[in-house]
Amino acid sequence: MELTAEIIQDTLGPLKPLLADPEMTDILVFSARKIYVRRRRSEFARFAGGWRSDEDLAICLEAISRFIKRKLDRDNPILDARLPDGSRVNVIMEPCYAAGGALVALRIHGQDPLGVDELMRLGAFDPAGLAVLKSIVAAGRNILISGGVGSGKTTLLNALCSFIPDGDLIVTVEDAREIRIGHELWAALESKKKIYADDTEYTLRDLVRNALRMNPRWLIVGEVRGPEAHDLCRAMNTGQAAIGTIHANSAFDALLALETLYLQSGLESSARAVRETIARAVHVVIQVEMLPDHSRKIVEIAEVHGLDRTAPDGPYTIAGLYRFRPDGMENRRVRGRFEVAGPPRYVERLRTFQPDAIPAFWRDGP
Repeated sequence: MELTAEIIQDTLGPLKPLLADPEMTDILVFSARKIYVRRRRSEFARFAGGWRSDEDLAICLEAISRFIKRKLDRDNPILDARLPDGSRVNVIMEPCYAAGGALVALRIHGQDPLGVDELMRLGAFDPAGLAVLKSIVAAGRNILISGGVGSGKTTLLNALCSFIPDGDLIVTVEDAREIRIGHELWAALESKKKIYADDTEYTLRDLVRNALRMNPRWLIVGEVRGPEAHDLCRAMNTGQAAIGTIHANSAFDALLALETLYLQSGLESSARAVRETIARAVHVVIQVEMLPDHSRKIVEIAEVHGLDRTAPDGPYTIAGLYRFRPDGMENRRVRGRFEVAGPPRYVERLRTFQPDAIPAFWRDGP
């Protein structure tokens, strides 16, 4: 019997209503009857349902592995995959899962990606932050979105893409497809892993190189985590506007993380030369964070100004444009305020080509 998306959904049985819940973000399955769920802005809570037995759970996992044509057994105990609805599933089974059986973690794709209005309503940024984000895209700046796991990097990336003009070609490159943008000229590329010995593998780096041959106006790499960092920086330095996401704890750390990944490309380049390349390639870093109340906010937007020529190791120099300053907790919610600095250097570019895109608070700047 051919495994279809509908059959996969049926094997998920007790999880089907959870997957349809627009507020659901995470599901953790420790065993057939021990399941925890998390909704937006909340802690994990025990779910009353579950499979009848661990054997039924095992049948579900086998169906998922067969659907994506990957092995899941004692010799291949880790599986990372995407469900038909776009949700991510990670499975770790014995012997790597010490408790025995299988541990399943699902990151749920909402029914529709959050738009900028919804993000602003949830407090991810304020109207001034929205104006800053629009100006960055209008100026065609190369953007690095940084943050931890679950901080909202891809959600923000989707929102940023809504500012890209309809006539611009966008090519997205991902390991597992998470970017969802309603753009007419959008080509979505996804890597292909090697399943059998005679298979051909196509990595993110292969896809980035191919994407450049399509001459997109915007190249977007869903998650930079390997040597594809070199090709992304090359694209940023050859005319295409580009956006990438990366795991880091601050805007400055994001540049250091990109530098480390760039060096994994295996090219004969000195650390100083790589740093020079990145300082020219990345124009803006947007730092997002999940705060203690589980809200997700832009905590920093910084413009990259190059390298400090006066220091021996030439560290990156960045200038803050926008920031969230927390004041503490009230009624279990984070209090704080957003602040705007600047104006950025790219304002001159906007004055020349798109003066209407300059936020009002920067129009009288130098």
